[in-house]
Amino acid sequence: MNIKSTIKKLSLGEQKDVENIYSHLTMRKIQKGDFLLQAGQICKHYFFVESGSVRLFYQKNDIDYTVWIGSKGEVFTNLESYLDGSKSRIAIQALEPSTVYTINKANSDLLAQKSNFYNTLLRKTVEIAFVSLSKNVISFQSEEASERYKRIENEKNWLSRYPLKYISTFIGITQSSLSRIRAKKD
Repeated sequence: MNIKSTIKKLSLGEQKDVENIYSHLTMRKIQKGDFLLQAGQICKHYFFVESGSVRLFYQKNDIDYTVWIGSKGEVFTNLESYLDGSKSRIAIQALEPSTVYTINKANSDLLAQKSNFYNTLLRKTVEIAFVSLSKNVISFQSEEASERYKRIENEKNWLSRYPLKYISTFIGITQSSLSRIRAKKD
């Protein structure tokens, strides 16, 4: 799904509405390892992934904890930092060469005042994020590690694409525990 298709799907707009939103975006090509946001910075952008993928993560005691992986067709931001102007606790880093479109908060706010379709897009991205967060919280509270692994295997295309160290921290287990779960499955 390309970025215009994503905009159309989330905004429910017509082609002219999609083009209007698209015209406010800035394209960024980033290489593997490049950061869109460092921990400690204020998040001032919404991000639209056209190609490639990025990882949202935080560090604690020299360990990276993956919060989420955004790939082609996904729209996101670090909502906490974006909305209240606080320093971000998470970093956003490219996992592979990626094309990401951005819109800064000032332009986003202006566009939101003028376009109901853009407001719909923003609302839908927050709804999607909330549902994902809810699933993850419930999963952590009620599922065994093997069940969390199976859910990620069924819902995401992450297991064959990303290093296991990112998957293990996302589901809250060590990499060796993940290896044991994978070995039992085979």
